[in-house]
Amino acid sequence: MTTALAPHPLQARHIVVGAKAADFAAIRDLVTSETPILHESHSDDLSQVVVKPWGHESRVYADPVYDLWHLCIVDGAETSMHAHLRKTTELLCLSGSGVFDTLGGSYEVTAGTVMTIGPGAFHRTRSTSAELHLIEVEHPRNKFDLLRLGDRYDRSKTTYESKVTSAGESKLKELRQVPHTQLRRISTAGKFEFTLRTGMDIFYTPRPNELFYVPTGFEAFISRHPVLPVVPGVKTPVLTDQTYLAISAR
Repeated sequence: MTTALAPHPLQARHIVVGAKAADFAAIRDLVTSETPILHESHSDDLSQVVVKPWGHESRVYADPVYDLWHLCIVDGAETSMHAHLRKTTELLCLSGSGVFDTLGGSYEVTAGTVMTIGPGAFHRTRSTSAELHLIEVEHPRNKFDLLRLGDRYDRSKTTYESKVTSAGESKLKELRQVPHTQLRRISTAGKFEFTLRTGMDIFYTPRPNELFYVPTGFEAFISRHPVLPVVPGVKTPVLTDQTYLAISAR
């Protein structure tokens, strides 16, 4: 990748949080010799829809470094106050409204909001609409990198739960042409669609209803390529030789 990205015009809706003194103090209290430090392997089956007390989530894309999950949080429900010690997370709001809480403050979340969360920063998301739909982008990939500080549903200090319901309307499938990569083309309940597209294709033939372009693969991970929100009437500054996961409303 030789072309530099132009500044993106949606920076006002981009929330960036990193670990601060309160987060480090919480980590020191929580991490003991008894705390499990878990790792995900390629043999772990995370292909099913996972039931949560706040709604449900399902993996929609994974490659060796990127991991994307679709979260549906129902009205009045909330995730735990938790942190990831080894990975960076972006939360992308697809639809609905909510509040994003950290140990240092709270932020309003609406469609198009991007939340970038550094390693060790505790956070919680709660819905203020019938359904809050988010995409969770995590890198490097490790679903079990989870440390819970507090939880309304008695899951404090527990590891990732894996109770499942079904494979979903569209199954998570291996992509034979891309090693160690999986894709679910349609979200649970069918509200969103996920497609791998090149930057060249996006540049010349943008499609209606596309919401975000998420970079994939090792080069994007190493170069810290950002997630790109789609802004109506503005040409999205994609790199023509990069492959993106395009997230669309259906």
